Amino acid sequence: ARNRAAILKAALTVFARDGVDATMDEIAEEAQVAMSTVYKHFKDKRDLITATATLAFEEWESWVAKRIVEVSDPLEQLVMPMRLFLRAKATHPEYAQLVAKNFSVVSQILSELPSSFTAQVNALNKAKVLNLENTLMASHNLFSVLVIQLVNQTLNPKATAADGDLAIRIALSMLGIS
Repeated sequence: ARNRAAILKAALTVFARDGVDATMDEIAEEAQVAMSTVYKHFKDKRDLITATATLAFEEWESWVAKRIVEVSDPLEQLVMPMRLFLRAKATHPEYAQLVAKNFSVVSQILSELPSSFTAQVNALNKAKVLNLENTLMASHNLFSVLVIQLVNQTLNPKATAADGDLAIRIALSMLGIS
């Protein structure tokens, strides 16, 4: 378990720094383990990227959950994590870089993850706060906007928090929320 954790930590660092062009050798070196140890835990680079992105997102979601525990308004429980997601460059820089530098791979992985985000959209729809025909598609579309905006927030030095908030407001309009 220690080796797997070390490999995942190293993979986060290397993929955030170098992108998907990073080699398994570089990750093994960063983790200070033999290549055979990397392949003992991960069948290939894609498997390692998936595990790294999944772990990073789950850790981020746990961090967010601790911050919204006192928020009682269901719409604010939906919006606050979006705002925090777009501020990941400041709060979780390696996670933001992981997404930004590996967008084509990581965006597919993140959109497939079950998340509290999708659960919140489902709950709001069930409570008739939202009136969505297909909550899964709406969640995926909204999440896609957020991921693209995270890439912009991370890689564009001129991007501002206000730009991110505007993107959220526009994306929320897709759910019928003003």
